[in-house]
Amino acid sequence: MEHLPKRISLVTETSASLKEWIATGVLRDILPGELQLKKRLGIGRDTLRLALKALAQEGWVTPAFKGRQRRVQAIHLPPAEDVKAAKLPVTFLSPNPVESRATLLEMEDTQMRLAEQGHNLRYLAPAVFHLKHPEHRLKQLVLANPSVAWILYLATEPMQRWFEEQGLPTFIYGSPFPEVTLPYVVSHWGAAAFHAGIQLVRRRHRIIGILEYHTRFPGVLREEQGLERALATAGNKGRLVRFKDDRTPGSIARSLELAFGLQERPTALVLTYASQLLTCYSWLVSQGIRVPADISLVSLTNDSWFGDLYPPVCYYRPDTKLMSRSIADRVLELVETRQVVKKSRRISLEYVSGATIGPAPA
Repeated sequence: MEHLPKRISLVTETSASLKEWIATGVLRDILPGELQLKKRLGIGRDTLRLALKALAQEGWVTPAFKGRQRRVQAIHLPPAEDVKAAKLPVTFLSPNPVESRATLLEMEDTQMRLAEQGHNLRYLAPAVFHLKHPEHRLKQLVLANPSVAWILYLATEPMQRWFEEQGLPTFIYGSPFPEVTLPYVVSHWGAAAFHAGIQLVRRRHRIIGILEYHTRFPGVLREEQGLERALATAGNKGRLVRFKDDRTPGSIARSLELAFGLQERPTALVLTYASQLLTCYSWLVSQGIRVPADISLVSLTNDSWFGDLYPPVCYYRPDTKLMSRSIADRVLELVETRQVVKKSRRISLEYVSGATIGPAPA
């Protein structure tokens, strides 16, 4: 008579999964909180607690104490070389829950080359980018998401400094803040802004507005510096006017209302991210303002839909292949050696002429 195989309880399966994570280095040092573990394992609270109790009895983790998180017992931690063999993912931290097409294209080489080595590229959008003091939340995030390396995108200065201070293998997709020495690859925004400013100054624009995100990232500072250098070629008549937005259409519209309400208004606007363009076009049309007869526009970024707009937009286009390859080279070096020997790089953008820059109106 054949016997049916005994069913393994969910508690036993959970214990086995936790042991495997510990043995391969996925879980190290302090265990994540119960809520995070429940989500990652897809189980209930009672099942998790019984599994953790069993692991504590077997000496895999420390017993539970009020106000203190459990820790992995050092005897079960694998050597560092075995952790590398565990093929942990590379985690991409971004404030955006859905990444733009341009970002995904520039990360394509990195994703493919990591996959060849058995690593995944994991995208996370944690609610830490708005915090002035994100240190505690970042520590929880790192413990809950073991990674062989980290990629920071649009990270604030406190975030960049925390990752550097912790000595975690980290790459910045973008510009570092002053005195942050983490490796990076970024488009050369300062050079593009200088070129845009020269195009406008040659057409007698003397008051140029820049529409930018309210958080002053290093890339924005370099764009401002590039425009100011261009305006300096016009002598003391040149002036840069900054307008802020929070990446919502309403805030962009309010900035445009402010710009056109000034006694000496800008005769040209420089846009710093692609989605500003649609709001600008629609608002200008609603006010009967013509491009470029009444206002000139130039965008320092681009998107695939720019080709569908009329009049054709003046904008700057990145070398996506070079950017993608440069990022991949440095991220793979970071994964393999925990450091980057290759120099950080600023990559020039290509100017695409259109019909949105004209002479400054009288």
